Amino acid sequence: MQVTREIFSFSKKNTHVYITPNWIDLTTDVASIQLLDDEKEKYVALKSEKRKKEFLLVRFLRNNFFPGKEIVYTPSGAPYFKDKSYAISISHTSAFIALAASQEKRVGIDIELIQEKIIPLGQKFMHRDEISTIPSSKQTIQYTKFWCAKEALYKWTNITGLSFQNDLSVIEDETKTWFGISNRISQKLISIEMVEFNHHILCFTY
Repeated sequence: MQVTREIFSFSKKNTHVYITPNWIDLTTDVASIQLLDDEKEKYVALKSEKRKKEFLLVRFLRNNFFPGKEIVYTPSGAPYFKDKSYAISISHTSAFIALAASQEKRVGIDIELIQEKIIPLGQKFMHRDEISTIPSSKQTIQYTKFWCAKEALYKWTNITGLSFQNDLSVIEDETKTWFGISNRISQKLISIEMVEFNHHILCFTY
């Protein structure tokens, strides 16, 4: 099956998300993605084929929506535009690459494949109150949603070393709206958009 260069987009208030399938072939497609001068050296230094594909596909999205803006990284690995015109966040699976951007506030994004192997890991990233709300028949999808939401919230905080189980809380209210709380920052509710598509869960703060 051929994977196309199609771009999916989602928006919530002033946060915009762009997603592309992992379509790139390193033997034929590299030249089609324009890299800035500093990025060419960084690309060549990458050893892993997986990392090279992710690097190029993020720049593919950047080139389409934010041309000319250089992506750099904090010491902890968080991405940002060098000119600081937008806050950005990046996530990827083997099938998709996602980029979130906002001019008004910091942003966190995560994308996850829905798979049963997450069930035994639930006790490591969810506290008992969260686990108790989930029936066994919905563990795979709900655990994936909780993990995805907490990963997006973790990126939003930009604080390393937080415990997903103790420092980050996720709530789904009666209207199916999701919120996150970072206990290390404040008790302020952070809005989280939750999207299910192509057997994946996408979460981003807004």
